[in-house]
Amino acid sequence: MSKPPIWAREEPRGRGRRDPLSRRQIVRTALTIADAEGLEAVSMRRIAKELGAGAMSLYHYFDSRDELLELMADTVAAEMLVPVQSADWREALIEIALHSRETFLHHPWMLSTLQERPFVSPNLLRHIEQSARAVAPLAGKVSDYTVGYTFRELAASSPGERGRNLAARFADAAEDPDIRYLLESGEFPMLSQFAGTGGQVPVQDFELGLNWLLDGFAAQIG
Repeated sequence: MSKPPIWAREEPRGRGRRDPLSRRQIVRTALTIADAEGLEAVSMRRIAKELGAGAMSLYHYFDSRDELLELMADTVAAEMLVPVQSADWREALIEIALHSRETFLHHPWMLSTLQERPFVSPNLLRHIEQSARAVAPLAGKVSDYTVGYTFRELAASSPGERGRNLAARFADAAEDPDIRYLLESGEFPMLSQFAGTGGQVPVQDFELGLNWLLDGFAAQIG
């Protein structure tokens, strides 16, 4: 049976040290070295030297340097989390972006590490979850539009008076001689076109309206 990921394992007990080490202590030392000298300076031997321990003793806490890097990345990802997320999606995205940028600047090795060694860890997922939660209202608006449009589309094709939408009812009313006289005068081209649809909902209008909605999001985000 394979071991659970490093961030899911219990802290091992120290071996023969009056003041045993901890994964947190090792990771913090590794972060200090990486921030000051770059990730290439991080080695088990260097960390052990800084902690006054034997290099091999660190393998009691990590099976490999990659596991150490994974926990380092997860620790930095925890710093990227916004403590209190705004309810406004725009403000939330701004907060997340600013906080993430500040964290990346403080730990300049982090981005290249994620590109070379993609990790999945709790805090990385929490960071992504915050961004997803921020834009959830946008996705909700798209869903509302889709449901509303489709409901109207289905209603237009259903039998009976309940299924008749505004355009269909207006088309019937337009058969009144007085209204027809006004519509045929040429003064009301939009209303004439509206009456001429007979209540049908063109399929292409859905994509047109959806693009309008997304354009509105893009205008605000931009």
